[in-house]
Amino acid sequence: MSAAADIAREAFRVEDEGIDWHSGIAGALAAVGPLVVGIALGDPMAGFTAAIGGLNTALCVPRAGLRSRLWWGSLSASLSAISLLLGFGVAGDTVPLVLVTLVWVGTLAFARAAGPRGALLGFSSAAVFVILAGLPPSSTPIGDQLGYFLLGAIPGLALMVLARRGVGGAASDGSVVHDSLVAVRDGLMGDRALWAHAARLSFAVGLGTLLYSALGLEHGYWVALTTLAILQPGEHATRVRVLQRAAGTLGGAAVILLITLATDEGWLLIGCAAVAGFGLYALDHRSYFWLVVLLTPTVLFMLSAVDFQGDDIALERVANSSLGIVVGLMMGELVWQLPTIWTTRSRSG
Repeated sequence: MSAAADIAREAFRVEDEGIDWHSGIAGALAAVGPLVVGIALGDPMAGFTAAIGGLNTALCVPRAGLRSRLWWGSLSASLSAISLLLGFGVAGDTVPLVLVTLVWVGTLAFARAAGPRGALLGFSSAAVFVILAGLPPSSTPIGDQLGYFLLGAIPGLALMVLARRGVGGAASDGSVVHDSLVAVRDGLMGDRALWAHAARLSFAVGLGTLLYSALGLEHGYWVALTTLAILQPGEHATRVRVLQRAAGTLGGAAVILLITLATDEGWLLIGCAAVAGFGLYALDHRSYFWLVVLLTPTVLFMLSAVDFQGDDIALERVANSSLGIVVGLMMGELVWQLPTIWTTRSRSG
């Protein structure tokens, strides 16, 4: 019981008090603003693609000096743009989708070598790939899709760079580019634990992708996305993420379930997405739990505004996330237990 209590305390621990009003307003504009423009112009999917660019780029801008904000935000926009090209390029074709998932998710996992900011960058960039590759194939040229994405990402970067100015970390800001690149290089050259994590993560997400493709699950990319979110380098950290993700998913799904049962008005759903987006960026510094619990309704409200499916989308989200948690835990437990099993067999032999 004490181990479970420790995990619960760590999962819901508040790391920093207060509300970051500037980041909340900037983040809501970055994430939901492009969607509003797209719907107003009669092209909601273009707006959604731009909104993903704004949401993801803004999420990776840290509370730090100017150079750090520009570096991490620009890197997020660039890697996410590559994720978009890869995702739309293999959407609807299972074998290339799984193969690219293995390579790209594994590659992005090495960003973790640069610390927590690198870990968030790797996750968010891989998440863009997983989401867009899981959408139905689009007839819109991929160059246009990239243009829509950048139309959201660039303003999102500018808004969040301005909102988070003058907040901590400026003393070591000058070497951020060099230090992060060196850290990733060192991770690639000799960090066996990081290599093992990258392999484990890519295979787990690839398995989730293969599973939802084989089962023909609508919005099945939530399976792979959840596995991507929970699987960490260590067993304890993964269990903390599982608890955070499960609580966040259930809480977020419950909110959208209540709202979508009450209304199907598109502009009200956009308003709800803006409120959730504000909370996402205003409270993300408090703990990872708040990021998860608010990211879920933000994205689901955005999806509902583009393609309303009532409460079904929330129920699918819970079911697919549960399956993703199972896949991630199975893969993690299998790999973590292998050294023990191997040692036991060697001694008995």
